[in-house]
Parts: sequence; structure tokens; C-alpha cells
Amino acid sequence: MRNITLPELLKLYNAGLRNFSGITLENQSEADTTLKDADLSGIDLSFANLADVRLEWIDLSRAKLQGAYLHSSIFINVDLSYADLGDANLRRCYWSGVDLSVAYLGRAILFESDLRKCNLYYTDFEQAVLIRSTFDLAMNTEPFRIWGAFVLHMIMPDGTVDEGPRFVDYPD
Repeated sequence: MRNITLPELLKLYNAGLRNFSGITLENQSEADTTLKDADLSGIDLSFANLADVRLEWIDLSRAKLQGAYLHSSIFINVDLSYADLGDANLRRCYWSGVDLSVAYLGRAILFESDLRKCNLYYTDFEQAVLIRSTFDLAMNTEPFRIWGAFVLHMIMPDGTVDEGPRFVDYPD
């Protein structure tokens, strides 16, 4: 894995590079962990270490974040539609105004993650681990899928609490 700062990543992306698989962000200052108003659609950040990053008004649609380590990251008004976050570590993340429509979060770990006010239209959490995570006030949750997920004290989109522990049954 190579080390890189967010400003360096943005510069390389704007120069045409799209594959940043396996990178580790160097966090030397707050500027190295905060990124605002950028288009990174289609970027490959699979298995990247992006812990403690703050992203605001970022287009990450169709991004590959499979297996990424995003522990304690903050996502504000980020477009993650059609993104692949399968197997990602999303512990203690905060999400607000995030578009997760048609995103894949299968087998992702969401421990104490706050997904209020997110668009969950056809978001797939199949076999994810959802522990003490909050989904109330989320939008477009009717086709929200959590089949096979492990749930423990999860606040559902309708505000009810699923105490678990249980695995969510697959539909018949």
C-alpha cells in the first residue's frame, strides 16, 4: 500500500488516474482529512485506508470502495449512488444527506453508524453487520434490503428499535 494525502489524491484523479486501490491516507493535518466539492465518480478505492476522513459535497457515484476501511469517517451530502461498499468497515461513521441509492453494502460492518436523512432507495445491506446503527428519518426506504444481515439494537427507518440479536430472514 502507498501513502497519499487527500490533496494529492485529488490532483492525481484530476490528471486522469482512477485506481487508488489499497492506498493509505496520510493524515498530517485537518486539510489532509477533509475534502469538499469534488467529483470522484467512478474512482477505485477498494481496500483503501480512509479512516477519519471528512467528505462534503463529493460525487463518489459508481465508486469502488469494496473492503475500504472508513472507521469514524463523516459523509455530508455525498453521492454514493451505485457505489460498491461491500465488505467495507464503516464503524462509527456519520452520514447526513448521503445518496446511497442502489449502493451495495453487502457484508459491510456498520457499528454505531448514523445514517439519518440518507437516501436508501434499493440500498443493499445483505449479510451486513448492523449493530447500534441508526436509520430513522432515512428516505426512500421501501425497497431497503437487509436480508441475512445481523442486527443488534438498530433504529429502523420507521423509528422502531430492533433489539435483536438476530439475523434478518430472507423473504419467501
